[in-house]
Amino acid sequence: MDASIRALHKNFVEWAAGPVGSITLHVVGILLLVLFASMITPRQKDPEIEVQMIEVDEQKLDELLEEKPPEELPDLVDQVTPPDVDMDMTPPEVEDFTAAPVQDNVELNIASDAISPIVMKGLAPGQMANRSGAGRAAAIGAYGGKWGQYAEAAVLRALEWLRINQNQDGSWGTHDKEAMTGLGILTFLAHGETTASEKYGPTVERAIRYLVARQNEKGEFDKVDTTGGTYSQAICVYAVSEAYGMTRIPSLKGVMEKGAQVLINGQQSKGGYDYKFAKGERRDTSLAGWCCQAMKAAYIAGAENAGLHEAMEKAVEDFKSVQKPEDGSFYYSKIGASHSTHSITAVAVLSMQLLGHAGDPEVNRGMDFLGGATCKWENPPDWPMYAWYYISQTKFHKGGATWSNWNNQFAPQFIRNQKPDGHWESPGLALGAGATGRENMHPVYATTLAALTLQVYYRFLPTYQPIETEKIDQKSDDDVTIEIM
Repeated sequence: MDASIRALHKNFVEWAAGPVGSITLHVVGILLLVLFASMITPRQKDPEIEVQMIEVDEQKLDELLEEKPPEELPDLVDQVTPPDVDMDMTPPEVEDFTAAPVQDNVELNIASDAISPIVMKGLAPGQMANRSGAGRAAAIGAYGGKWGQYAEAAVLRALEWLRINQNQDGSWGTHDKEAMTGLGILTFLAHGETTASEKYGPTVERAIRYLVARQNEKGEFDKVDTTGGTYSQAICVYAVSEAYGMTRIPSLKGVMEKGAQVLINGQQSKGGYDYKFAKGERRDTSLAGWCCQAMKAAYIAGAENAGLHEAMEKAVEDFKSVQKPEDGSFYYSKIGASHSTHSITAVAVLSMQLLGHAGDPEVNRGMDFLGGATCKWENPPDWPMYAWYYISQTKFHKGGATWSNWNNQFAPQFIRNQKPDGHWESPGLALGAGATGRENMHPVYATTLAALTLQVYYRFLPTYQPIETEKIDQKSDDDVTIEIM
């Protein structure tokens, strides 16, 4: 018996030492390791995805068709290619903004070799890729639902109204003209209309020239020692930054960076913003929202201001510091000392979404609070156009049923309540004086915010989609580098 075992052992050793046995044993060993690993309970579970089913409130499309048939949309062309232009102009000396004249004889000098062809071909950095041509059509189809074509018809009517009602000096409105002009520029740029556009090129050019001529040596577009001037500064920087990002007009880069520096210098140590860029205890969520949109636009366009990225991150921390722990809403100014509403919460949430923090817990809690927001023209909130501008964007960036539900609610309200000539008026004005009637500005304000809201389908790519954002940094006329964030 012992002899048999020894013989068996000897045969096994000889077999194992051979090539067939060696391979077989290695395979068996690997299989045992895999089996053992599969039996071990992992220490940490993969993050679970919570799916919330929301019933979409379907609107009756026939009702809208009977009330306001859509206009026939023009043929969509390929993406507009920015022009080879150089805005060679010297802004006037501005001491008193209210009396500063705007030069009517400022010229745009064509310089065909001013910019590298790498920049000139189909430029639409990062999040702006859907703004014109086939990209816009695809985005409307993907995100517009059954309202997309009607929303686009409304936007076209608004653009035509803005063109007809532009002031001779290139501005819009009768007061707060810098801010109104900035909003007007943003509306045309959102539709892919640049200085190269066949129909709206002159309109965009005149508006850009107006803002450039209004900037003083400090980089200010308006009196920043006033509440309105502080808002104007942020909106103008926003507009000029997008204009530079979409046209690459070289001289706009300096205008953008000087304006952005005012915002960086005006930020409080904890990241907040206040009227007149004050550095006291008070901070303001509403103002911070415009500043954040402006800084992000400047960053994407390639602004080289030192501390720009740091300022955006500090702003995120400021927003988080004023979230209401009970319900996830955000305070208007200091926590516990001011109101929190859907509109103010949407300002904070959108800002953090655009600044790269869309997945943070604070944003998710804010979105939960915004689940109670409504868009009813006959029962508007305070500053309704402002509120719906922000709320619509937050829900678009959230996506899914959150977006489709809101799209079916806000889009028909905006489309039905556009005036026949293409402009909008804030719904609060029709209700007389009171809390909802404070949005009593020139109709340019309501029209631009309404159009920008309806352009949500293609204005930016949704932040829930993983994308690469190109930051185009032009070192010289012939040297272009692209940084992937």
